[in-house]
Amino acid sequence: MNLPSLSSVIPCHNEEAMLPRTISELDALVKPWLGLHMRSCEYVLVNNGSTDRTLEVMRSLTSVAADISILDLRRNFGYQGSITAGLHHAGGDAVVTIDCDLQDDPARIAEMLERFKDGYELVLGVRRSRDSDSFLKRITAQFYYRLLAWLDVEVVFNHGDFRLMSRALVEEFKKLPETNRLLRALILQLDSRYALVYYDRRPRPAGETKFSPGRLIGLALDGITSFSSTPIRLLTLAGILMAGVAMVLAVYVALALLFTTRYVPGWASTAMIMLFFSGTQMFSLGVVGEYIAKSYMEIKRRPVFTVRHTYSQPRSGEEPNNGNP
Repeated sequence: MNLPSLSSVIPCHNEEAMLPRTISELDALVKPWLGLHMRSCEYVLVNNGSTDRTLEVMRSLTSVAADISILDLRRNFGYQGSITAGLHHAGGDAVVTIDCDLQDDPARIAEMLERFKDGYELVLGVRRSRDSDSFLKRITAQFYYRLLAWLDVEVVFNHGDFRLMSRALVEEFKKLPETNRLLRALILQLDSRYALVYYDRRPRPAGETKFSPGRLIGLALDGITSFSSTPIRLLTLAGILMAGVAMVLAVYVALALLFTTRYVPGWASTAMIMLFFSGTQMFSLGVVGEYIAKSYMEIKRRPVFTVRHTYSQPRSGEEPNNGNP
């Protein structure tokens, strides 16, 4: 096949300290690939509601690297929303999504392009190990992936959002209407044939991680409730089981009261039963509420992202685009 054009989508939130290094390292990698792995490259930088100088730094970088497009989102639409915005605006034959912190090794993009030229329209970056994570994060991540697999949510173990997609696959992705998104699972709904590229995760050179425990929990809940109805089915089975247990206990209490003298009324057993069933009901309502909330947000059909301005590096013979999309 002919050499592809490449788009690199880079979501950014408060990355003023990291962004110049990111573009510098990517540009140093990309330039030797021109004519070897690809014919051209663009960077799609997404400013996801940053409150620091990230946008100013982005605009200053247009004089350093060629073919930079900047999407300034109107607010923070979350990590999944910012990647979605970048994919909607990327124009390459092959589109790579990579974090601004460069912990996902950008040198593996060359191998991704080789797999793309082999005919794969989806190439996933997968971490070899989680040795660099803290013990707690490593355990919770393993539990989360196993939980998703048990709930029949299709994911690739240790794959995040470092991937390559073909132009045709990106166009299919742009048709998806979901508001609640877990892209690592959503994209696997588009193509069951994909290649894996393994890499070692690097330490973050500058700045701070933007994933708080609360955001990670929210992402986990989105993955479970957006792709699996198994929790609802489990609650139904649990309700049937508990109703059966309650009926057996009721028969036992009635028989003990009528035919024996061992029946001793007491508040402790009653209180435990009430607390158990009340807690179970509250938990069940919470799970059902998550599904109802997801349906509520989907019915509203609010946009996954909105763009305040786009800024693009002018090519020869073109005027710069510095207005609304």
